Amino acid sequence: MKTKLEYQPDVTETSKLISEKYWLRKSDKRNGFTYTCKELGQEFGLRHQDIPSIVKLNAHLIVLDCQCIDCGKTKICHTRSQLAQVNVDRWRCDICLEALQKRRRREYLEQCLEQERLKEEQKQAVLEYINDYRSTQLTDIPSVSELNEVDMLLLAATIESRGAENLKRLISLRDNLSLPLSPFFLLDKRTLKHLFKLNLLILAPGENYDFVTVNQKQESEIDYHQATFEFTYGPKDLTKIMVSAKSRKNISALVGNKQFEDWCQQIQLGECLSYLITRSKLNDLAPSIGEKMVSLLSACLAECSVSVMHYIIWKAVESAAAFVQKPNITRKHASNSIYGNIERVFGKITNGSWRHNNSYRDASHPQSAMSKVFFDYVFGIEDCGFNYTLDELFKQYRPQKALEKASYSTLGSVQGANYSITVSSLKILLFQ
Repeated sequence: MKTKLEYQPDVTETSKLISEKYWLRKSDKRNGFTYTCKELGQEFGLRHQDIPSIVKLNAHLIVLDCQCIDCGKTKICHTRSQLAQVNVDRWRCDICLEALQKRRRREYLEQCLEQERLKEEQKQAVLEYINDYRSTQLTDIPSVSELNEVDMLLLAATIESRGAENLKRLISLRDNLSLPLSPFFLLDKRTLKHLFKLNLLILAPGENYDFVTVNQKQESEIDYHQATFEFTYGPKDLTKIMVSAKSRKNISALVGNKQFEDWCQQIQLGECLSYLITRSKLNDLAPSIGEKMVSLLSACLAECSVSVMHYIIWKAVESAAAFVQKPNITRKHASNSIYGNIERVFGKITNGSWRHNNSYRDASHPQSAMSKVFFDYVFGIEDCGFNYTLDELFKQYRPQKALEKASYSTLGSVQGANYSITVSSLKILLFQ
């Protein structure tokens, strides 16, 4: 590093000598100084703390091979620490550094303003889309008489669980209520999505900007868990739908309806998935819940009621929790054992080795509105969706048809892309 020492015009010989020795280096290394401040203080009869101040008043070091990268000004050092900290290749003088900082602050402010402008444009576009879509929906609302029985049941369950006091709007799914819509959050979303597509629900205006995104193709994605909806029917029609849901029905026609059977399967499957997730989390376990697990639970539900399945799941998770206490067994190993444990317990029950142990409904898994509407109101038996299999409920209403075991489809399955959802540490793979 090339340097040059310059003195003040009125410098004394003593101060000049102190400055020379202060900046004298053994080599080109920045910190390779010949004398310490303590040694200089002893030599000149001064306190070592005063040496840097004396040098700073009487001289400065010019670093010849360090220029400001903006204006070319040569670097000047008044203390050793300044020399040690200088970046020869990227140094800026104070004036240029201040100008750079001002420029960056201005650019940042402009960027923020641009982002705010784009955000406001996007907000207005989304609000316009919501209002336009609302207008389209309101011109194409099906009459109550046009609704099929299953859609009326879905709407009745939604009214019973999420309907506000004035029966004009829904309470958002993000607000936990004592009566859940369905036993499983993905089934909640599927239900609202289904009713929304039928124009039975519309987005509340001015409240859903943060929960709706619109892509360049003018296709929307709605966060059904956060969004707020309104009913398209008035309170009078909604009351009629609730009364109809609780009245006697043609059960034979309903059990022969594939759509009704599908929703019943989804409700029972949701009961098992929700209970499995809760029991696993309580034991700090995270089983993989994908198509394989869903297929197993579906097969079990064809033979066992949800009540029995809760016992099987409880037994399987407790066995996994005990397994993790053994040497060299990780929680991942124990979590992966839950699938096999369910299979094993189910096998023992179906082959007669173990008796059917029914469980009582857990307080943390209350009966949902959909379970009440699709099971209790239809079959007239309290919590029958929990205590009976679909085959047991359906068979007496299928006198002339060969009974088939229920085929449970993947919860939330409709045509679409494969994606994953994480519930705490539990991963659920679904098609939706």
